[in-house]
Amino acid sequence: MQKQIFDQPQHQTDQTTFQNFERIYKKIKRICIGLFLIFCLICGITLLALMIYFHSLSKTSTNMSDAELKKELLTISGNTKMKINKPILPQYDNSTNTLITGPKEVSPNVIKALTSSEDSMFFRHNGVLPKAVFRAISEDLFNSQSATGGSTITQQLVKNQVLSKERTYSRKANELVLAMRTEHLLSKKEILFTYLNIVPFGLDSHGANISGIASVSFSLFGKSAENLNVAESAYIVGLLQSPYHYTPYNKDGSLKSDQALQIGIDRQHYVLKRMLVEKQISSKTYERAKKYNIKTHLVTQ
Repeated sequence: MQKQIFDQPQHQTDQTTFQNFERIYKKIKRICIGLFLIFCLICGITLLALMIYFHSLSKTSTNMSDAELKKELLTISGNTKMKINKPILPQYDNSTNTLITGPKEVSPNVIKALTSSEDSMFFRHNGVLPKAVFRAISEDLFNSQSATGGSTITQQLVKNQVLSKERTYSRKANELVLAMRTEHLLSKKEILFTYLNIVPFGLDSHGANISGIASVSFSLFGKSAENLNVAESAYIVGLLQSPYHYTPYNKDGSLKSDQALQIGIDRQHYVLKRMLVEKQISSKTYERAKKYNIKTHLVTQ
């Protein structure tokens, strides 16, 4: 009997402690749920605001019809007979303009060099790479001096053919939307060869501006694009990042000094390394291409 008297208060104390703990737990739980709902609400409002803002920035791209966009993308200087509703690649292959080239007239080495160094995910993305876009935005917001960029080949095509080169959020928003639309209007190969036909490659041995893979092949190495070897392809593709910085020629057409030429050769080595990493060339081919003497094969006055 005496034992029961001593045990009863202890039991009541334990029960009271448990009830207090339960009350505190429920309060904390309600607070956490409330905070989570507030967080979700803020995120939802922020996302909605960003979507509205993005839509306002990309009015140009949303107002452009598919036909207008395709016409802009396929407008190449000197190729006025282009029929946008017909297969594109055969028109490039059979163009009477010798500066317009298609798959039959471009070495596979060029495509391997281009996709390895400029856009290794080219055949797998839908026009944009979200990770690269966010990285570029953060670099812009924090004014990074080591900007890596985030443009895919599709975005670069849109930027060169449809939009201005101004650096604004509006231009970037339109670029993203138009790049994704371009992927639905053109095949991957059509995008690649249209890009190669219009992109600038710097200067030739006369000091003139050159654009397009056919033009740069003849201007730099005196040969057609289909005969470019791995080393030459990597060197030409290396020019794309900064054509007038990496070009081997001065404004008067003379060859740059060995020190200045080395800048472009270093870039070529980077492209070759990317080709090796992406398994587009073997280690043996990589080493042989690195030893290729670019300077002695360049066209001079």
